[in-house]
Amino acid sequence: MENMILTTFTHDELRKIIKDSLAETLKECNLLAVDSGNCEIMTVSETSEFLKLSVQTIYGYTSKRLIPFAKRGKRLYFNRLELFAWIQEGRRKTQTEIEQEANEYLQRKNNKRKENIVR
Repeated sequence: MENMILTTFTHDELRKIIKDSLAETLKECNLLAVDSGNCEIMTVSETSEFLKLSVQTIYGYTSKRLIPFAKRGKRLYFNRLELFAWIQEGRRKTQTEIEQEANEYLQRKNNKRKENIVR
């Protein structure tokens, strides 16, 4: 049987803790990648191939600051790990995940209602 952790955090507080923890872990991974030499810096054309987007789209994203990039002089540079994290940020929940969250919310709401009635 798996260990279960009970907490008094609200759903939003728990999401924030997880999000912050994930962001910190990604930063650490990026630092580890830089230290180990695995941090791949890409040009606009390499980024275009990696993301399967046109070069014009990449330039459009950078001008609107929608994509992580670095600029030195007139050249743009992209970090493969940062781009992967950027892609992951755009992940959409599946219908099953949405339904599960809705059911959990309704269950918590009903439990609170029952607690108030008992008191």
